[in-house]
Amino acid sequence: METSRRGGSGVTSEINVTPMCDVMLVLLIIFMITVPLLQQGIFVNKPRARNAQEEPLVDDEDATMVTITRLGDIYINRNPVGPNQVVERLVERIALKPELPLFIKADVAVLYGTVVDLVSKAREAGVEQIGLMVDRQEDRGR
Repeated sequence: METSRRGGSGVTSEINVTPMCDVMLVLLIIFMITVPLLQQGIFVNKPRARNAQEEPLVDDEDATMVTITRLGDIYINRNPVGPNQVVERLVERIALKPELPLFIKADVAVLYGTVVDLVSKAREAGVEQIGLMVDRQEDRGR
């Protein structure tokens, strides 16, 4: 192998890709950490069902989505609501578009009675159609 014809410093003109790979791996790790933090909305671990229907095609701005987190916090369209204000806020939302259904998204750890209470409050507010949001359970060969 010939280092240099002039007997000098031995500089090679090959590209060293190791630093570039290191930079790319660091960027990948940064993206892996930050992307979940950028997701909008409230995280809820929904129950699974085999016969779940596809999500309806309703515009996010028009639909009323009530979310109950694992800790029991209630949100109406990403806005936190106290337990005593649920009926009042639902009446306000339903008055705008009474023909649209109400969707309830509750965490698996939420007590069944809490969801039933919310459905009851929605009925008091005048909601006619109520949908429960679930994740579709994949069949893995029986």
